[in-house]
Amino acid sequence: MIFERWIARRGQRNSRVGSIRHRLVAPGMVLLCLATLALGACDSPPESQTTIRTDSAGIPITTALAPQWGSGEGWTISEEPLLEIGAVDGPGEYLLHGVIGAVRLSNGDIVLGEWASGELRRYDRNGTFMWRAGEQGEGPGEHAFLTFVGLLPGDSVVTYDGALRRVQVFGPDGVVARTMSIESPWSGFPPASVVGVSERRLVMTFQDQQGEIPVGVVRWPGIRITTLSLEDGAVATVMDIPGAEQYITRTGSSISYRGYEFGRGPKLAMTGGRLAVVDTEVFSVRSVSLDDGATTAILRRDEPAREVTSEHVEAYVEWMARRNVAYGGYSEEQAEASKPVWRNEPMAPTLPVLASIRLDAAGNLWVEPFAVYGSERSPFEVYTPDGTWLGSVATPPGLILAVGRDNTGLEIGEDYVLGVWSGEQGVEYVRMYGLEK
Repeated sequence: MIFERWIARRGQRNSRVGSIRHRLVAPGMVLLCLATLALGACDSPPESQTTIRTDSAGIPITTALAPQWGSGEGWTISEEPLLEIGAVDGPGEYLLHGVIGAVRLSNGDIVLGEWASGELRRYDRNGTFMWRAGEQGEGPGEHAFLTFVGLLPGDSVVTYDGALRRVQVFGPDGVVARTMSIESPWSGFPPASVVGVSERRLVMTFQDQQGEIPVGVVRWPGIRITTLSLEDGAVATVMDIPGAEQYITRTGSSISYRGYEFGRGPKLAMTGGRLAVVDTEVFSVRSVSLDDGATTAILRRDEPAREVTSEHVEAYVEWMARRNVAYGGYSEEQAEASKPVWRNEPMAPTLPVLASIRLDAAGNLWVEPFAVYGSERSPFEVYTPDGTWLGSVATPPGLILAVGRDNTGLEIGEDYVLGVWSGEQGVEYVRMYGLEK
């Protein structure tokens, strides 16, 4: 299953031993050194050397050539967390497993959601547990498969259940205020996921499963990006885009779906009223209007495609072996015997140009460069809303700013980043770090 594969990649584990930790750390912590791409000078270069701005049919196009931050300039993220929620052992309200999203309320409290338990939990700004709501199930306030947690105006929390195809709104006290089943207005277009929140609208994706299923390396099913009104449930189309590459074969009446390693696919990011869309084949990020699907701006970089080498393949094979031994119940012998199978899986000839994108509270775009399996994550590249490439920001080791396939549920605020961090034995923590600009 797709989600089981994600669990393996996240490295989750049920065992918990040790003591409870939930603390507020003084903000005067040592800051991480900013990973800045130096331009050979201490001062910031003029924009003419870093950015080309053009226009096409009224759409501004920004081509980023180089970062603006000079040596010693840029944003930093605190080395130690300002807030940590989680435990190795102790009361269940501090044991985290399968966190799918976390949001920060207007007073600094944190509400997180777990797919494993179907619960929402609220903690105050010091990390002290306040309440829990919901559980696994299909009744009001329950979740069969929680896949999204978002924040609405007034500190209400909205969730999406991927199994029940249901949206629920919870008040700040954890009481469910509304339950809404999602009905597709189009035949052959089942709802898939929630990308983000814009006021009282959800940005959702539907899968285009119309027609005969194609075979070979295909970008199927297609994706329809939509908005869903939380007032009346109305669904409106924003735009249609190709889906991610996969390998489909047909034998008689049987159809087999397989992943396509290093394959291309869309990446979406959403914050406030801004939607960013990119395909990992080309570094060309579009800002898209939620009202009519029109492209309002384009950010691009000339990134040549990098060939997939035997080193990339072997890194993937070794990564699969380690993960299946650690979390898939394989013995060392079984993993070794499976390596030829993984080595001969269908794979794309070139690497994606990027791994993922995010938008922070100010509308800045954070781009995660593609990293080979098993390697350290590269610093995020940051671009302003007008496309200016500022530079790179390194995140604390082990901090995850995206959960699941859709890069949703975690936040980059004006002065903080909120993510999931795994400690010893894969035990989860929700951590908030300071962001200094």
